[in-house]
Amino acid sequence: MRDLRIVQPAWAGKGDFLKVARASARLSIFDLLAGDPDPQSISVTGLDIALVRDAEGNSNWAGRAGKPTQAGKGAPSLSRLVVDKGRFTLRDAKRRLDIAGTITADGAPGLAIDAAGTFDGAPALLKARGKALAAEQENDPWPFSVSLTSDVLDVTATGTTAGPLNFRDMKLKMAARGTSLKKLDYVIEAGLFGTQDIDLSGSVRHVGEDWFIDTLNGTIGRSRINAKATVLKRDGRTKIDATIDAPQFDFDDLADDAGLAAARANEARIGKRVIPDTRIDLSRMGPTDGIIRFSIAQLLVEGGSVFRSLKGNLTLDHRILKLENAVAKLDAGRMTGWVKIDSTKPMPIFSTELRVEGALLETLVGQPEMIRGPVQGLVRITGRGTTIRQAFSNGSGKIAFTASRGSINRAAAFVLGQDLGGAIGQKLGNEDAMTPLTCAILAFDAKNGILRPSPFMIATAISRGSGRGQINLDGETVALTVAGASKDKPVLKLVDPLRIGGTFSNPSISVDSQPATGNGSGKGIIGSIGRSIGSALGLRKNEGNKASVPPPSSVNCKELTQAALL
Repeated sequence: MRDLRIVQPAWAGKGDFLKVARASARLSIFDLLAGDPDPQSISVTGLDIALVRDAEGNSNWAGRAGKPTQAGKGAPSLSRLVVDKGRFTLRDAKRRLDIAGTITADGAPGLAIDAAGTFDGAPALLKARGKALAAEQENDPWPFSVSLTSDVLDVTATGTTAGPLNFRDMKLKMAARGTSLKKLDYVIEAGLFGTQDIDLSGSVRHVGEDWFIDTLNGTIGRSRINAKATVLKRDGRTKIDATIDAPQFDFDDLADDAGLAAARANEARIGKRVIPDTRIDLSRMGPTDGIIRFSIAQLLVEGGSVFRSLKGNLTLDHRILKLENAVAKLDAGRMTGWVKIDSTKPMPIFSTELRVEGALLETLVGQPEMIRGPVQGLVRITGRGTTIRQAFSNGSGKIAFTASRGSINRAAAFVLGQDLGGAIGQKLGNEDAMTPLTCAILAFDAKNGILRPSPFMIATAISRGSGRGQINLDGETVALTVAGASKDKPVLKLVDPLRIGGTFSNPSISVDSQPATGNGSGKGIIGSIGRSIGSALGLRKNEGNKASVPPPSSVNCKELTQAALL
């Protein structure tokens, strides 16, 4: 062929797609007549090709995005390739790659591609090398290397194919360093997301349509991971089987700077929240199934956390994700259970059952000088939403924490029983003294995101308190009233009930809407002395708590605990 020219399709712009001054090829006439030519040799002089792909994936070399492609018939039989005076341009909007360069192939230097331009707006260089083709190499390993260098991503791959240019059967070692996994995804198009800086390397095999990641090691932000995986194509679906071991991991590393900034801005707008805003909509996962076994030896959380490690199995089957055999180790004790996300409907359904065993009140509350003892817990919630926070905000189920032994600050116990005289005496005496905690049942029934006590009861050796009111998971706001009674009749009774308000992240304690100023040990409560004295002397009408609370007595804590955690 001489003076071959093919114009660009209209959507790709003006000009030519391909120009060739002279080209020749040797191939089987039978393959040509069958419409499936497989050349044994190609020689091209004066090649000029302009490759274009838009953001939707339509390309001038492969056609429309999403168009079914036929599987290759096997390894190419090309044994000779000569390209002289070859030039190319590539404008790939989906990969954010815009480069221009040269292509040469000859006997001694082999295949060489060199190009320069931009990648994601940053200056970039592309370089590829391959050994010269020869007839005797048809089934021998053919070495090659590829590198992309830019300010936002450096990727290198070196390996061999099973015969020249047989990229359907190859082994390679890869390394990637960049500002985010998302930058790497622009190149490999694996559906990755924005993260902190990456520094990864691994060994990979490609056989037919299947990929085998034999090793993958490195860092994402301050997280360190070691992984292996197989990615198989079967019956039009992608099946993943992976194992991930992380010596240390920070979930914040799974968001890039823009994502973290957006989260901080949202927190500044709505206030700090405890329930995570993690997205759970898997409707775009497409035909992907699989299992990922993961183990995180050390969880890194900014500001500290009671969570220390995490492991479990993630399974995905037709857009239904399950976290099974989950175990999270705490400072003391552990949390176990399962999570299920069903994205087969327009709005995902989130459901979970998590149990806390062997934990300590002083760890969870964070005030060992106030309360101590072992605690058990249950979180069973089902709700709809595109994030965990949204699912909890309209979820229904049960949340409960119980303790059957321990100790509580004695002054606080007097306040719980609304014994103001006892609290004052204790504060003036030994304010650090503790008294036995005999039973605590903090159980809530959840319906449409509203938690109501079922029951809320704390019993100590000297007092007992019961709570009523509600907690709204949409906003994490607390509105509870705790009324109490003392073992002994108080000389000076606190006339108003305790009010617990605020939010999960910033709770507050008040008496009859008067804000407490202490740290929960009773200091703020003592501020209502005047009101209580006035009531005791008959100088004011008691409009406080009219609820009747039975005096402290022996309770069947075992029975109450079993009911709460059922």
